[in-house]
Amino acid sequence: MQVRLAALVAAKVEGIRIALDYLKLSDTVNLLLDAIKHQWDLKLSSLSQIETNETRVRLDKRHLDWLSQYGLERGINIASATNLLISEYLAGNVSSFQTPLTKTVIQQPENPQEITPIEQTQTIDKPKGQALMRSLKL
Repeated sequence: MQVRLAALVAAKVEGIRIALDYLKLSDTVNLLLDAIKHQWDLKLSSLSQIETNETRVRLDKRHLDWLSQYGLERGINIASATNLLISEYLAGNVSSFQTPLTKTVIQQPENPQEITPIEQTQTIDKPKGQALMRSLKL
């Protein structure tokens, strides 16, 4: 998926790309998203900004789910979530946001016989249709 970076974010990422000698801006963005997701401290905030006209980047598939979830929780799209996360990370404000780093994993019991089936409860006949309407009017 392609997203457009904000001009200031793109300039900062371009400075990092050149310092790290990466070929593409997209590679640098995906590295930064990995750093955010896995809480790496890459110490990149002191690198200079370099103006660039290239603001469109391609996100790796591995980032789409958690970026989408992060954006959904905040009511913003993936591009805005990407810009927000990268700008906050590069500003050193990593404690100001929470990322859905991992999915919750439910562990299965070691002994499958420990699982007891839920007993069926007795069903109660409920009024339907006109009988329900009559009972509500009373």
